[in-house]
Amino acid sequence: MPVGELFLGAFLQKSEGVNERTGKAWKFIPSCTDCSPGAFMFKKRMQSRIVDISTRLEDIVKNGNDLNLSQNVGGHSKLCRVASTSVIEPHIYGREKDKEAVSKLMLGNQEKVGVIPIVGMGGIGKTTLAQLIYNDDVMAGGFDIKAWVCVSEEFDVFTITKTIFHSVTQTSTESKDLNMLQQSLQVTFSKSKFLLILDDVWNEDYVKWKELLRPFLVGLPGSKVLVTTRNDRIALMVGSVPSYHVELLTDNDCLSLLAQHALEENNFDAHPNLRRIGEALVRKCKGLPLAAKTLGGLLRSKKSPAEWDDVLHSKIWDLPKENNILPVLRLSYHHLPSHLKHLFAYCYIFPKDYEFNKNELVLIWMGEGFLQEPEGRKTKEQLGFDYFNDLLSRSFFQRSSSSDSHFLMHDLINDLAQFVAGGICYKLDEKVETSDEYKIPEKARHASFLRHEYEVFRKFKGFYRVKGLRTFLPMPVQNIHVWPPFYLSNKILFELLPKLQNLRVLSLSGYSITELPGSICTLIHLRYLNLSGTSIVSLPDCLSDLYNLETLSICNCRFISKLPPTVGNLVNLRHLDNSNTDQLKELPAEIGKLRSLQTLPKIVLSKVGGLGLRELRNLELLRGTVSLSELQIVRDIDDAKEASVRQKQELEELQLTWANGTDDSRDGHFEEQVLDVLQPHENLRKLKIEFYGGMKFPNWIGDPSFSNIYSISLSGCTECTSLPPLEQLPELTHLRIADMPKIKRISIELCVVDVPFPKLETLRFDHMPEWEEWSCFADEPQMQFPCLHQLTIFKCPKLTTVSPLSVPLLRELDVEGCSMVVLESFHNLHSLSYLKVESVTGLSHLPRKLVQSMATVEVLECCNCNELVSVWPSGITLQHISRLRRLVVADCSLFVSLGEEDQQLPFNLEILELFRCSSLTSLPDDLRNLTSLRELIIKNCPKIINFPEHGIPPKLKRLEILSCKDLESLPTNISNLERLEIKECPSLKNWSSGNFPSTLTKLTIKNCNQLEPVSGLMFPPNRRIFLENLSIWDWKKFSSLLQQVHNFSRLVELYISHFDGLEYFPEQGLPPNLKTLSVEHCSNFRSLPNQTRNMSSLISLEIRSCRRLKAFPRCDFPPNLSSLRIWDSRKLKPLSQWGLHRLTSLREFSICGGFQELQLLSNDHGLFPSSLIKFSIARFPKLSSLSRVLEDLTSLQHLLIMNCTSLHLLPSEALLGKLWHLEISDCPLLKQRCVKDKGEYWPKIAGIPCVEIDGTYIYRQS
Repeated sequence: MPVGELFLGAFLQKSEGVNERTGKAWKFIPSCTDCSPGAFMFKKRMQSRIVDISTRLEDIVKNGNDLNLSQNVGGHSKLCRVASTSVIEPHIYGREKDKEAVSKLMLGNQEKVGVIPIVGMGGIGKTTLAQLIYNDDVMAGGFDIKAWVCVSEEFDVFTITKTIFHSVTQTSTESKDLNMLQQSLQVTFSKSKFLLILDDVWNEDYVKWKELLRPFLVGLPGSKVLVTTRNDRIALMVGSVPSYHVELLTDNDCLSLLAQHALEENNFDAHPNLRRIGEALVRKCKGLPLAAKTLGGLLRSKKSPAEWDDVLHSKIWDLPKENNILPVLRLSYHHLPSHLKHLFAYCYIFPKDYEFNKNELVLIWMGEGFLQEPEGRKTKEQLGFDYFNDLLSRSFFQRSSSSDSHFLMHDLINDLAQFVAGGICYKLDEKVETSDEYKIPEKARHASFLRHEYEVFRKFKGFYRVKGLRTFLPMPVQNIHVWPPFYLSNKILFELLPKLQNLRVLSLSGYSITELPGSICTLIHLRYLNLSGTSIVSLPDCLSDLYNLETLSICNCRFISKLPPTVGNLVNLRHLDNSNTDQLKELPAEIGKLRSLQTLPKIVLSKVGGLGLRELRNLELLRGTVSLSELQIVRDIDDAKEASVRQKQELEELQLTWANGTDDSRDGHFEEQVLDVLQPHENLRKLKIEFYGGMKFPNWIGDPSFSNIYSISLSGCTECTSLPPLEQLPELTHLRIADMPKIKRISIELCVVDVPFPKLETLRFDHMPEWEEWSCFADEPQMQFPCLHQLTIFKCPKLTTVSPLSVPLLRELDVEGCSMVVLESFHNLHSLSYLKVESVTGLSHLPRKLVQSMATVEVLECCNCNELVSVWPSGITLQHISRLRRLVVADCSLFVSLGEEDQQLPFNLEILELFRCSSLTSLPDDLRNLTSLRELIIKNCPKIINFPEHGIPPKLKRLEILSCKDLESLPTNISNLERLEIKECPSLKNWSSGNFPSTLTKLTIKNCNQLEPVSGLMFPPNRRIFLENLSIWDWKKFSSLLQQVHNFSRLVELYISHFDGLEYFPEQGLPPNLKTLSVEHCSNFRSLPNQTRNMSSLISLEIRSCRRLKAFPRCDFPPNLSSLRIWDSRKLKPLSQWGLHRLTSLREFSICGGFQELQLLSNDHGLFPSSLIKFSIARFPKLSSLSRVLEDLTSLQHLLIMNCTSLHLLPSEALLGKLWHLEISDCPLLKQRCVKDKGEYWPKIAGIPCVEIDGTYIYRQS
């Protein structure tokens, strides 16, 4: 029995409601001290455990000897820490010439996209140099788009592309189609000059590299891809110019770097007694910046020459280089205080380049028992932050460029952590193997792994042998901005985890588990339990048995509706994160007993039985964010006083919410008293008040003593007639006022403060239906919102009196649902770059004064302005809109022109979008003169008949026309078009120029049955054709283009739908580089081309609803096909004649319909190739069994069965046990046999991570 269990017995005796268990625990302890049989067995068990512990201690001693640790166990740090929020190193030495040299490379060869490799050893500063370029305003300012991706060792083209897509477009996507993502990027890059940094590239696969690079090659001339790598071979493979090699620093530069990190000086002038030793130490760094930086971090806490001399003469410098660990790094670890050594080694559990959250790591450290209760008033958490900052200052951690709260470790530092961890920390491989379980060393105590979409049981079987495991920690895959659902095998949850009795830290975060088994409550040593983002509905009542629990996270658990009433027994609980739990409507009153609780972001008050306001009095340590809701139930003002909100000095964010809506039980005057009493401490930084029923706000809101508050939101306060004096708050940066129907006047009086809102950056008014007047009394324009960057006025229809507004730093202005008077009040908008005008009444064109101050506007959107006739008033010169790059006009029914002058648009315009303008009959005559226009999109403009006579701009790259029903012809002079999409234009008859331009990379034509070419050839002969994507829907004149398709040597995707003219492909066949072929709803299509077997590039083939398709002769499929989907083709020969087993690259096979009478698939082994990962079958009404046909599919992971009403037999248990995902739909006989806990198939499928039946996740509780 572990010692901890004996101490637990003592704890149980002191706990309420556990007398029976307590008695048993205490009765057991004396029996361990006599000679009874029980005592004898106890001694035997303890003897075995002592042997295990001795073996572990020997391993630790060995590791310590390897690092010469026996001579120094460390001491307390004397470090003076300086906080920094810099994205990159604030002080960089010796890289000015490198920066200049790379800059010259970037400025060279502006005719095409260039790839510049930066090469150097690990820790030499490649990433730092790239950051210098990336963040340089002059150099990087010449690019329209910038993106940075850390590639690292795992070179996954799809993941990298998806990350770039999000970085570039600032939008998320759930697409799993690489081609679609790359085509979207091509569209973006084709109209932009971009800078892309690919940091830390290890991949030597040329094919993967070319595949990744494909969307970037269309970028505007001068676009650059900067690649950092340690490998010269990679540089030679990727570079379009010779590699730039980063050299070691000079000793002088290294000395400056050492001084910066050790002394916070750039030289030793103030410390002459340390210079000589510093110079000697720098020579040992051998010019490596990481070594100098790390050594400086070590010396920060050492101020005397003797201490520096000890470091200089350490024996570790003389040890042989082991596992590629630099001696200086080993030395830095050696000089860590003992309490930091294991904290650092523990961080090996993080994957390389993983960005970890500081707060989360400290809680995990605490959960592992690494942080002891400090003396005095300091908490364990504060101690953990001190330790973290100590490691940061010593350069073991570095700041993330993406978030102030995230950090990471350099690869070499991660290698050091692995070395010193000595096998105690274990990371499962990032790739799931097909069959073998992971070989986890028995001495491992802390295990982490990258979270995968499907976690199969066999991956974790090795954990059964690791009896002392303390950590089970899945890591989220980073750089994924739309996470898929993650599924965990029930066997892991119900069978494995309860066996890991020594767990301290357990995370199930992000998995779609719906319940937590009661057996989890036997893990009595748990201190950290993370259930965030799961689908659990409730927690087991026995959770209160986890007496050691300090951190419990249920944030983002959208379905959890209650907490166990005995949660008050968790007296050691310090953090209960219940944020974003929409269904959690009340909390147990016992939470008020948790005096150690620091985190409780969501507090829902209850009338009877649940947590009341008075119970908060004991939660003195609450900090961070707190939301108090259902405040309308408070009936006694003493309850609000007892809550002692003002005494909670560590609160940073406070949200106070009453019920939405009023009734007779609401007392406005009483609510005023409640809000007054709930005054927080002046340390508050963010305040949000919702649905408050009082008529006025208390004096504390707006009081200048709240000098730290930076954000305020007041919404739904329907009875308030005025706002508090918020202009007095010195640090207020963000302000939102919304849904306050009784406010008619807002004024800012200068008699209160000299400069109102001195730091306000964003201001938003939402849904203010009765607001009439906005007065800003300021004698000097600069006194009005001197720092305002973003202003939104939304749905304020009665606002008609507005003082002239001078907001010189305003960058974004959004006016929606207001009168034109609001727009007329703005002037001197010298910094404005974005303007959106939507649903503004009385607006026939933009106000003249506004337009005259739009010289810096780059994006203008005019939407749903039903009185808008033109964008500009008469007499406006182009200099007033000279920087405009994107113009959108949408849903303006009277709109007929862009301006009243001949010259309607600026020459710099790059994007023009016209949507649903039903009165627009023509485009500007000067359209061709817009020499910068690259993108023209016209949708649902039914009265446009023709394009201007002189055609479209010569540099236009993208033309998209949708639902222009009267359009008769396409424009002339489109020789440079790269993307053309024409959809739903039934009157379109001819292509004015006679041919498509050879520059096209994407062509889409849908439902344009009158369109036909002037000549027989639709692409000019004897010209190189760049077409990569061709999509045709319901175009009867497609035949002539189809005859040319074999000439499209770059075509990679061909989609044909609803074309009855397709019977056979041309004799010449299909282009050799085609990767994806889809044919749908072509009723006369009979066969693939004869040369299909020679199409080695084709990897995806899909044929749907082609009912005359007859057969696939043996060996007629492309040899490298990885995905094959055949749906609703009724004249096919038996599957046994298809020769599918020869397709050794086939990973996905889907068949639907076509065999209405089939009862059994062929029983022959080898019908399908063993490479199949996904098998889908649908609409086989008489099929009864799958019991044998799939047995050879040893790699099968996904099995989908739909509309097989007679099917009642699944494959063998052995095959089912290997599945990741089983989906059954409209199969009533199977459904009955798979009922959870009852069906005969249930034991066979219970371990599959994801089982869905009729669209419902089978583990979800009703």
